[in-house]
Formats: sequence, C-alpha cells, structure tokens
Amino acid sequence: MLFIILTAAVILGTAVCFASMNENQNLSLEEYTVVSAKLPEEFDGYKIVFLTDLHCNEFDYQNKALIDMIDGCSPDAVFVGGDMLVSRVDSSYEVALDLMRELSRRYRIYYADGNHELRLKRNEEVYGVAYKEYVHQLKECGVVHLSNESIMVDSGISAICLTAFDMEEKQYRKFHPAPPSSEEMTDTLGDADPEFFQVLLAHNPNYFRQYSKWGCDLVLSGHFHGGMVRLPKVGGVISPQFQLFPKYDAGEYQIGTSIMILSRGLGNHSIKIRLFNKPEVSCITLKKK
Repeated sequence: MLFIILTAAVILGTAVCFASMNENQNLSLEEYTVVSAKLPEEFDGYKIVFLTDLHCNEFDYQNKALIDMIDGCSPDAVFVGGDMLVSRVDSSYEVALDLMRELSRRYRIYYADGNHELRLKRNEEVYGVAYKEYVHQLKECGVVHLSNESIMVDSGISAICLTAFDMEEKQYRKFHPAPPSSEEMTDTLGDADPEFFQVLLAHNPNYFRQYSKWGCDLVLSGHFHGGMVRLPKVGGVISPQFQLFPKYDAGEYQIGTSIMILSRGLGNHSIKIRLFNKPEVSCITLKKK
C-alpha cells in the first residue's frame, strides 16, 4: 500500500512539474479598457502595454514571442512595473536589459522599480553598484526610469500624469507588513494633481485602498505572480508574501473611481511554479467617457 501511495505521489509530482514548465512558457494577452471623464480627447484610444515580473524569463530566443505579442498590441507606450530581474549576487541582468533595448527602439518605455530592483539599491554592501549600473544601462537605451517621482506623458497637445512609488522594505515584509498611509505617500510623492488623469506604478497590490485615497485614477501592479496556482472560482492560492488566497491576485479591481489592473506577471524566481496561471502581457486601452 505504501509503495502505491509513493508511486502515485511521484507520478503526480512529475505531472505538476511538466505542467508548470509548460505554463511558464505559455504567454497570454489580457486586454483591459479603462474609461474616465478625466482623460483628454487626445488620449481616447491610447494603448499601454504593461509588463511586470519578468525575472529574466525568456519566451523563445531573445524573447521573440514576447516582443511579437507586444508588437501585436501596437501600443503608444510600454509601462514597466518592476522585478524584471532577480536580485541575486550571481545573476545576470542581460535578459531584462536586452528586452528593454529592443523595445526602446520601437516604443516609449517608462520603468518603475519592484522589490528586486530596490533590494539591489538598498544593499550596496551585498550587490555593489549593480543597481546603479543597471539603471545607467536602462537610461542609455532611452528608457525613462522613475523612482518616487512623476512625469507628464504627453501626446503633443495634452498629457496624463505617471507616478512611480518605491515602497519601503517594511511594505514587502512576508509577515506583518506595514501599509503606507496616504500621508506617507504624499510626503514621498507629493499630492496627486486632480486636474490630470493619474496613473500610479506601485509594484505591491496589497495597498490599493491607500493608493486610491492618495488620488490615483489607475494603478498598475504585479508582484503576486497571479497567486502561483489558480483555482477555478477561487483565484490565486498564495502570494510571494505567503498570504493564502490573497484579496488581490490578478485582474481588474475598483475602489470608488480608482481602478487597479493587477498583472499575473511574466516570470518567477525562487519557486518556479505556475498552474492554471499563464504569464501575462497586459494591453490597456484608455477611453474618454
């Protein structure tokens, strides 16, 4: 009987591994439409491709499948939500940089940091100048890198406001994380300008309520990798912060007039499992109400 149980466990484990390997390479395009009266006429139909959590994963040689999917969206701009690399001492960041170099030849790219980039930044005694060199390479190829700052994304006539929020380490803690208050966000980022449609790149989706209170119209987040394993009618099972069945796992959410689009991300790192949870390219179309 024990032999049968062990054999069944080995077969199940092998099947899960093969299914996960297949899922990790099976890209999915998710399309969203965000409607707002605050959008200028010139941004009616504006398309954003949102990428996050690549973790140096590759889809075909030099990410050709990923680039082809992005090209198929014909975006006006590409917004990057962070964690495109893996913060390990022995890791190469060339996969992420090569993708940014190739995309920057075609599109305007705006890049915000996730917890992996910020770990490099905050721990120079471990990683040396890896963060500074990485950001330098991004800027060399024309990527607009944002760190706790805002920029006006213009169409030539009008503009929307894009802000990147770098969260503190305490907001990424696996146990007992400390949410940022709207006052802390204002101290860090300044006030959201109510005259402009406000997009916020905030890697961790846990704090959507605080982002909404700060004054954003659209939040773009990642970090949770879709909950790793997704169950029908249940959703994601576990977040990187070991939250079981997290409130926010993937898709579109709304609080008041604020909308959050939470991508399942493109890769993973320590636990490379995805089941019923395809890597995501988010294509977002803005529509004026």
